[in-house]
Amino acid sequence: MATNTVNGILNCSDGTTIPLQAEIAEATESTLTTSTAFTGVAQDIGDYAPGKVVVSGLVSADNGFSYAYILRQGVVEVNVAGSIKGTAATVVPLNKPVKLQAGDKLRVLTTTGSTRQAALSVFTNKGTSRIFVVTPSGAATNSLIDLQTSNSIGNTIQSEIIVAATFTSIDSTKIESPGGGAAVLNNLGNCAGAVPACSPGVYQPAWQPSRIPVALNYTASFVTNA
Repeated sequence: MATNTVNGILNCSDGTTIPLQAEIAEATESTLTTSTAFTGVAQDIGDYAPGKVVVSGLVSADNGFSYAYILRQGVVEVNVAGSIKGTAATVVPLNKPVKLQAGDKLRVLTTTGSTRQAALSVFTNKGTSRIFVVTPSGAATNSLIDLQTSNSIGNTIQSEIIVAATFTSIDSTKIESPGGGAAVLNNLGNCAGAVPACSPGVYQPAWQPSRIPVALNYTASFVTNA
């Protein structure tokens, strides 16, 4: 896969910013470090600014964007907004402020413009951030599974309520799910909620206020016709 120059910025509560830049291989989840043009050497965000409270951020890629998040001790701490260069309208507030700790990393997945990787990023009423992913390959019901555990949404955030979500996919007219995006289905297969799809090459993905309850055996998926 080709590499692309990924840029970004994290804004902190004290008015300072963390500038980000790295050459990252497309279709490979990687760490976005600080920009050497401003920080001298490339550093992980937690090592560069421990104790700083990040309140907003944006990651920008050349061709395709799937997801970005702050990784802390092997777990998604909070999702970070992303876009394709030239489509962003704003630096997006985090769903919760995060006080950086040594070892925190900013992980990103950028893609080619034709990669069908889809990602449902969610934030719950209990402060949990998770990402559910799948790569469709044809006409099918595509199950979204947790990025880190490969579990279903019901086995990952049961007894929580999704209060904000965004779903990135380039599949556009290929999607035939309720709401034109990802659907959360209850244990009977009924629709408990839906998150519309956004193609990052067209619009900057935005957090959608939601109220989607999740219980054990719930699933998340989207239907494609090709």
